[in-house]
Amino acid sequence: MTEPAGARRRRRGKVWAAVGTALALVAAAVLALAMNGSLPLAFGQNPEPSPTVRPSGEDPVNPYASVVDKVAQSGKLVIGVRGDLPGVGLDNGGRYEGFDVDVARRIAEGLGAKETTFVSVSGYDRAAALAEGAVDLVVATYSIDGSDVEFAGPYYLAHQDILVRAGGGIDKIGDLKGKRMCAPNSPSVGLVQDRVAVEAVMAPDYAACMDMLRSGEVDAVPGDDLILAGFAAREHARFKVLGAKLSNERYAVGIRHGDVKTCKAVKGLIAEFYRTGFIDKLVTSHFKTVDFDAELKVPAMETC
Repeated sequence: MTEPAGARRRRRGKVWAAVGTALALVAAAVLALAMNGSLPLAFGQNPEPSPTVRPSGEDPVNPYASVVDKVAQSGKLVIGVRGDLPGVGLDNGGRYEGFDVDVARRIAEGLGAKETTFVSVSGYDRAAALAEGAVDLVVATYSIDGSDVEFAGPYYLAHQDILVRAGGGIDKIGDLKGKRMCAPNSPSVGLVQDRVAVEAVMAPDYAACMDMLRSGEVDAVPGDDLILAGFAAREHARFKVLGAKLSNERYAVGIRHGDVKTCKAVKGLIAEFYRTGFIDKLVTSHFKTVDFDAELKVPAMETC
């Protein structure tokens, strides 16, 4: 039976209406995907992940809010120490040892670190290493100064002083008058020269100074007392730190600027080190062969 023309026109109209509705729904779905960043790319291409929005104040170099938080979440800690100072911070074939290193290890334990890595820093790059995120803490004869760094401590009150041979007739700074003194690149040289007339003998570093002191080429070596004691402790001859105490060098733990939470935590640990006699034991352990009047009282703490 032949369908009437009017009926055929009505049915075609319904079909086109349905197609139009379906196209409208597809277009809406595509628009929604595009707005959500989920629109698929051409075949064979991988979609790129959407950029992660960091919480307000988070630094891509240091993604944790504090070192304390990093240790709590990852169990890891990186500490900058000296690698060239015997008795204080020395890289001995990849194993670090010395007074500062032992302090650093105990701090890491106190913060709960499960994996601690030591890296060498110098007196010139400590602040930069913290700012760039290369290290989390610095325990490296870092005397509190005007650096843009948080300082926790001090963990030891050192002094610029003078190292001489024990029993050599030099018992006070005045006894150095007219004597030959090694002159490394250290402000302690000028501090001695301001007080007594000495003959300065230039040297590139403390190792060279110790060679000259051992051989009798010089009579004294100036520098931070803890550093001098560290060099002297590995000698067979007996040496002494004179006790002139030409300055105060407040060795503290360097922490990235603004990390007050970690500063307070480390400062609490340092106070415990003195309360339990840990610092006293370290001084005896590393410098017992040197005549050295070490500072064993709790130093006045810096405010975090």
